[in-house]
Amino acid sequence: MKYINKNDERFNEILDKLQKHYFHNGGDPDAEVIINWNKREVKEKGWVSFYGTNSAIAQAIKRCRSGIEAVSYNDSGAELYFNVKYVRPMHTVLKVKK
Repeated sequence: MKYINKNDERFNEILDKLQKHYFHNGGDPDAEVIINWNKREVKEKGWVSFYGTNSAIAQAIKRCRSGIEAVSYNDSGAELYFNVKYVRPMHTVLKVKK
């Protein structure tokens, strides 16, 4: 995977490219989105990573570009590293059912 940090001059260009590539991309039947909330990474690097192979990548870039610290990508998917301050706690993604 190619890794690009926020300080790299190509960073915004790469985000634009990934946003365009994954826009309206539902992915194949095995498409996935993985949220990696690793306590060590949160403590040491201050980020949470999101990996995706579909339009979730484009939406994440569109909704919170300023929170992205780094990105890694290859032909099959991309991983966005968000500053932990821009990420809600995990339990907020769950719907309350009675």
